[in-house]
Amino acid sequence: MKKIYFYLIAGAVLCFSCRDAEIAPISDSSGKPEKVEILAVDTVPGGVAINYKIPPINDIIEIKAVYTLSNGKIRESSSSFYTSYITIDGYNDTGEHEALIYTINRAREMSDAVPVKFRPGESNLSKAAKSMQVIEDFGGVNFSWRNPDKAMLTFEFYTENERGEMVTMNILSSKTDSTDLSFRGYDTIPRKFAVNIRDNFGNASGIIYPEGEYITPLYEILLDKTIQKIPHLTNDTDWQQWGSVDRNFIDDDKTTFVHTLANTVPGATITIDLGRKAKLSRFLIFQRTDENHAWNSGNPRVFEVYTTDDTGDAPNGDWSEWTLRRVCTVVRPSSVGGTAEDDRIALENGHEFSLPLDTPPVKYIRLKIITSWVYNYSHPTELTMYGFYVE
Repeated sequence: MKKIYFYLIAGAVLCFSCRDAEIAPISDSSGKPEKVEILAVDTVPGGVAINYKIPPINDIIEIKAVYTLSNGKIRESSSSFYTSYITIDGYNDTGEHEALIYTINRAREMSDAVPVKFRPGESNLSKAAKSMQVIEDFGGVNFSWRNPDKAMLTFEFYTENERGEMVTMNILSSKTDSTDLSFRGYDTIPRKFAVNIRDNFGNASGIIYPEGEYITPLYEILLDKTIQKIPHLTNDTDWQQWGSVDRNFIDDDKTTFVHTLANTVPGATITIDLGRKAKLSRFLIFQRTDENHAWNSGNPRVFEVYTTDDTGDAPNGDWSEWTLRRVCTVVRPSSVGGTAEDDRIALENGHEFSLPLDTPPVKYIRLKIITSWVYNYSHPTELTMYGFYVE
């Protein structure tokens, strides 16, 4: 009981002590600190890096820059006394601006301002906007752009509704260096498409339209799987292991799969006879998702796509007859800033890849698996192709 009283009294004393405490500077005032000496100003995307020399006194703890962005927002940057530069960013123009640089001491006193005039480097937003391409695609529109510095940018995609109003199709935040994105499901009639790009500093590109504002989506259909076959070329891989049959790859059932033996990846190949000559637009490949296979095991991760112009009963396995059309990489959304829900949706919808628009009509397509997610075999579940028949 005596111990309980002791702790209660000690706690009360601590409470009163805390209540009386005040937040104070680290040390007493030593007077207004001296100013920094500016040594160099180097451009960075959307700003500059200012190199300086700190005054030779011991109580400087921080260097602060205060500046106004192109959009009127006041912004501050700071760096500790351990560094010799401070970065100013957030601009979306290359005009002349001014920043005020201060030293701050342990008593939280600021020096007089050192004004620095500068011209920011071209912003990541500007680079992406200049590189943006908006072109017709099968069943819709294709947006492509470059983001060489991998800055986080947000893209708002628009099209017009039945009343001619521009409405949002999708919003994407991305920091990948190169992106190719298509929106499909539209009729082959002209319609408006557009995009607006924003950065994390409140800047926006403004609405970007394609040339002429209108895009006419190209015609495409789901290619008929009932007429497709899996021919066995001389150097194709055996995909009928672990109880699977090769027809599973095109049976329109995502619960079945094809499966190779171990030590077949890299290099496992499979050929599909489309049944009729077709102009291919895109295809979807699906992972095996049961028993913890998703993003794992032998699901294809990197693969090559080939076509041949041979329209006979079947081409042979001679690679000189085949033309590489695309190298495809399956990307897990959560590995590039997405969420677990994005991963789930990707597994459900499949991984989509477009073929170059100049790919000629073909009757045969061939896949070569370069890497799987973990093991040296492969077990995709389904391949679904789009385009239109030409004969």
